[in-house]
Amino acid sequence: MQESTRYYVGIGGWEHDMLNDCLYPDAGATSPQKLSYYARWFNTVEVRPTFWDDTLNADDAREWVNAVREQRDFLFSVKLHSSLTHKRTLAVPATDNMESLLDMLQSHGRLGAVLAQFPYSFTNTGANRQYLEGLAIRFAEFPLHVELRHASWDYPGLHALFSELKVGSVNVDLPRIRQLIPYIPRMTGDRAYLRLHGRNEKGWLLNTFDGRYDYHYNNREMQEIRRRIFALPPECSRAFVVWNNTTGGKAVANALQCMAMLRSSGMIPAPPPALQAFPWLKEFARTASGNAPLFGDKYREAM
Repeated sequence: MQESTRYYVGIGGWEHDMLNDCLYPDAGATSPQKLSYYARWFNTVEVRPTFWDDTLNADDAREWVNAVREQRDFLFSVKLHSSLTHKRTLAVPATDNMESLLDMLQSHGRLGAVLAQFPYSFTNTGANRQYLEGLAIRFAEFPLHVELRHASWDYPGLHALFSELKVGSVNVDLPRIRQLIPYIPRMTGDRAYLRLHGRNEKGWLLNTFDGRYDYHYNNREMQEIRRRIFALPPECSRAFVVWNNTTGGKAVANALQCMAMLRSSGMIPAPPPALQAFPWLKEFARTASGNAPLFGDKYREAM
C-alpha cells in the first residue's frame, strides 16, 4: 500500500433499477436525487448513459456536478460513446458533445477518468493500433483509460504503446475464458483504473447483460483484489476501483466490502437498504445516515 495513493471506489452506474432494492431508500427519486444519495457512500461512479446517448453534453454534466456539490472529493469516470469504441468512428456529434461534457466536469475538478471500453472483437491489429492513436490525440486533454478484452493485446509491446500514446490502461478482471485478456498489473502514468466485471464464465458465454455481470466475489477473491490494489506502484496517486458486477446489486455489496478492506478500522458506514439486502455486510458495516466521511481514517498495511 502507498500512503500517497488516493482510492476511489464505486460502481458502474447509479441509475440501475435494481439499486432501488439495495441502495436507495426512495425508488421514486429522480436521477439527480439518486446520484446525490449515491455520492454519500461512494466517492466515484462510472457514467454509463454516455455510452448509449450521444446527445448528452455540458448541460447534463452541470446537473451531475450540482448533485454531488456536498461531496468535495467525488469524481466521475465517463464512458465514451459506443460509436467511438464499437463502431470506431470519430464523427460528430458524439465527439463534440462528449468533449463539452468532459470540459464541464474537468473545469469543476470532477473528472477522474475517461473510459474507452473496446469490445472483444477489437483485436491487436495495425489498423486498430492506429485507431487508438487517433482516439488518444482527440482526447489528449483528458485522462483517457483504455479497456481491451481480446487476449491478442497481452503482448510485450502493450505498455510501450500506451506510454507512447499517453493513455492509461484499465486493469480488467474478467472470467478466465480462453481469448479473454488476463489481468495485467502494469499501469501507465500516475493513475490506476481497476474494473471488476465478475467471473461468471457461463453467463459471459451466454452473452446476456444480466448473465455476464451476475457474480458475487467471495472473501478469498476479495483478498486477492485487495492485494492487487495495494501492489500498485509508488507513482500511483489515484486508484479507481469500479465494480461492474451490477446484476442483483452485487456491485454495491462488493464495493462496500472493498472500502472496508481499505480502511484501518475495517468498519464503514453503509446505507440501510444495503444492510437489509445483504445482511452479511453487518460484519464490517454499520447503519448510518449517509453523512459520514469516506475514507476518514488511515488505510491498513498491505498483507
